Amino acid sequence: MLLKRFIPDLHTYREALFCGHFGPMGVGGLFLIIEARARMETGESIPLPRPPKHSPLKKEIETTWPVVSFILLGSTFVHGMSGAAISVVGHYSRSKEERAPLLAAEDDGLEGMVHEIGGGDSEPSVSEDED
Repeated sequence: MLLKRFIPDLHTYREALFCGHFGPMGVGGLFLIIEARARMETGESIPLPRPPKHSPLKKEIETTWPVVSFILLGSTFVHGMSGAAISVVGHYSRSKEERAPLLAAEDDGLEGMVHEIGGGDSEPSVSEDED
């Protein structure tokens, strides 16, 4: 919310609130799992390059990364699919006259386009020297 004025793609405070809530969750989850792994391995904030072979927390160290990664992947998938579902439900909840055309459902093609060159009959030529 505080950075809305510095990010030109955020036009409303509603968009800023949405991005501020969902955006850092994935990155924050990855940061926290790296921090947790480091604390379990060494007791400090810097993880080892490879998990130790003999550790009392070997099982926990080896299972936390795949579990959190799977949760983040599942969350990304569910949020992506929910956006598509909301879009489709919103489309069909409107009356037929108010609906936007679905992808590749346009039936008028380029008929309504007005070309400045070529008398409006067809697309203007790209080459300059026609015979």
